[in-house]
Amino acid sequence: MKILLKIALFIGVVTFFTACGGGGSSSGNVRIMPLGDSITYDDAHAYYDSAGNDIKPAGERKAYRSYLAYDLNDAGISYDFVGSQSAGYSIEPSFDPDNEGHPGWTSNQIADNVYNFLTGNPADVILLHIGTNDHSNSIEGVKRIINEIKRFESDNNMQIKVFVALIINRRFHDGTIDSFNTNLQAYLGSLGDSSIIGVDMRDMLLGSDYLENTHPNESGYKKMADRWFSTIVDYLR
Repeated sequence: MKILLKIALFIGVVTFFTACGGGGSSSGNVRIMPLGDSITYDDAHAYYDSAGNDIKPAGERKAYRSYLAYDLNDAGISYDFVGSQSAGYSIEPSFDPDNEGHPGWTSNQIADNVYNFLTGNPADVILLHIGTNDHSNSIEGVKRIINEIKRFESDNNMQIKVFVALIINRRFHDGTIDSFNTNLQAYLGSLGDSSIIGVDMRDMLLGSDYLENTHPNESGYKKMADRWFSTIVDYLR
């Protein structure tokens, strides 16, 4: 019964993306782009010594992506993480380390580059978690990201499913992030676009889920992965 359920779920995923014009890769995998900043790549202040030297190799940086990969594998979903960055390739069990996580970047920096990211690595699905480094309640950068994705879609006659996170707060609550998320939620609700889906990650992490004030630890990233996964699967069903 479990095998039949996995087969049925995989067929449903492939059918869904074909119907929506995503197309998928030539191998039939759903191309997923994890897009964002250090919370996508896996960078943190704790990974540097007092002299500012990086003490955590790129091969060990996985953020939520490894846990999401394991969730997808367990569900029998055929996927391909895509992006110009590679991090987490030394982790066991192994997973696809490709991503577009850019430590320290703001939403406007992502907006300036997302068209080229997609040109180099087309995606059927984007998982966007961005805004932590903006230090502002303005969502103009996120709007620009979505507009650039839409421009890429139009230029290439394709449709991308964009899952946009209402981002995690800091361990010590930041009112600016609250305002950012409130503005983002209102904007997403106003779009009326079935290809843009909000994912609420605002208050799901506890203090014990943080490595330091900004970045999750293992339990925090596991919660993020499970939220991404449950939202994607529920939507596809």
